[in-house]
Amino acid sequence: MSVVDPKKVFHAFSKEPLRQDQMASLYISFDELRGNNDTVHRLAATIRSSKESTTQILCGHRGSGKSTELIKLKQELEAKSPKYFVVYCESDEDIDRNDVDFPEVLIGVVRQLASQLQEREQISLKPGYFQTRIEALLTKLGASIALDKFDIGASFFKLSGTIKNSPTARAEVRKLMEPDTNNLLVAANELIGEATLLLSKKGYSGLVILFDDLDKMVVRPMSEGRHSTDEHLFINRSPQMTGFTCHMVYTMPLSLAYSCHHQALKNFYSDRLPVVPMIKVRTPPPNSTSHKPGIDAMRSMVITRLTSINLASREVFESDEVCDELIRLSGGQPSELMGLIRESLIADGLPIKDSSLKRIRREMPRDFRRQLRREHWALLEQYRVDGQYVAERDQEKIFSDLLESRALLQYVNDSEWYGINPFVEMLTPPTGLTTNVSNP
Repeated sequence: MSVVDPKKVFHAFSKEPLRQDQMASLYISFDELRGNNDTVHRLAATIRSSKESTTQILCGHRGSGKSTELIKLKQELEAKSPKYFVVYCESDEDIDRNDVDFPEVLIGVVRQLASQLQEREQISLKPGYFQTRIEALLTKLGASIALDKFDIGASFFKLSGTIKNSPTARAEVRKLMEPDTNNLLVAANELIGEATLLLSKKGYSGLVILFDDLDKMVVRPMSEGRHSTDEHLFINRSPQMTGFTCHMVYTMPLSLAYSCHHQALKNFYSDRLPVVPMIKVRTPPPNSTSHKPGIDAMRSMVITRLTSINLASREVFESDEVCDELIRLSGGQPSELMGLIRESLIADGLPIKDSSLKRIRREMPRDFRRQLRREHWALLEQYRVDGQYVAERDQEKIFSDLLESRALLQYVNDSEWYGINPFVEMLTPPTGLTTNVSNP
């Protein structure tokens, strides 16, 4: 048997979302194991059915596959008639997730729209109102650029890079932009209108902007203490966030969808809040057991990735049981499974074997042990018993913490339910807490 190159395996199990050129060979649909959500179809149907511009939001746990679903949405909107021009924005390129506000969103939208129009369709937008405003901002920040001709993409790239890497510059830009926010949004919409007209001449039915990674923003109390960062952006700033005159889709932190703002979000953005839940690899509590169809589906994802590098499962895993146990430990999180395979490869080499599982079971729970507090354990016990979410205002922050840390995982299969992360289940609860959470 030939020696397997571990670098090839490590690369094949990247945690990054699939690129558009990988979708045909590597994309696996898990809709049936996520409760028949059919997220991509619903988002696309809303866009195609509406005569006016729409603003939709998509949420879910980190690593649940939201970005891959957005790439699938892009592919569908671009491939099927009526055809749309879709701008996929990785917001991490333009914003600091530790500190996000609408001015940075606007800058990112305009920059990536201008850049992708130029790159893909050789369309150059007229800067209009933005030229004097952006030149003034860059000069104020000491970051003026030497260009013979003002270029929106290059200028906004310079601006976004400056404010992303400097909290001082970011605060200064917000201070200068805030009184002018409405005019800047009008100017952005003038660009969008120009782009839509020019795109229509090239056979496109409209413009769609997918603004990804906002779900990764750090959720924390604002300085004045009345609102959290996610509330500020998606609730307080909703008139601006929904003010772009093209179809918009944002990713949003999952915890906000389960807050007291749920109905307001539906009113501001769309009639429903699509969620990308976990893949069902286990049945609901209290008598939770492995769910074979989910295990099989995630194993097919693993095999598909191995096939892409011409390897068989037996060359990477000591046995099918080892692969299946890694899937169970992932809790149905695709990104988590990729990480567990990579971690096993780095620590123990190939093939991945039972000793790798023992090390993972020993080491991975430690991260949760460090972050879980007594009040977290008390709420976890409720979900261990029946897995049902009951909205209680005094527990909203604790519930949000558990979702954010993925100590608690959401499933939407038959009915919505929640399961404790497999690594949390391995921990012994604090002394004095009445609970039956097991410690294998």
